[in-house]
Amino acid sequence: MSREIPNNLSDKAASFPESSYGVNRVTLVLGDGRKVNEVYLAWGKEIVKIRNRSIKSMEDLNFDITKIVDVISEI
Repeated sequence: MSREIPNNLSDKAASFPESSYGVNRVTLVLGDGRKVNEVYLAWGKEIVKIRNRSIKSMEDLNFDITKIVDVISEI
């Protein structure tokens, strides 16, 4: 399974300012109200890092990626 956030949210995230080349730093909002801060998205769609931890596979996440309902820019 892909580490990409839902398409409608990746379009939104891609419109945010970049924290570094090709990377957006966001907060993910989950359907149950939880927020995941300091999430780094490559090209506005692929989760590559959360805080200081690299994300290489879906098993590295402690939430279901399909439960993401919104993204908020941290910049």
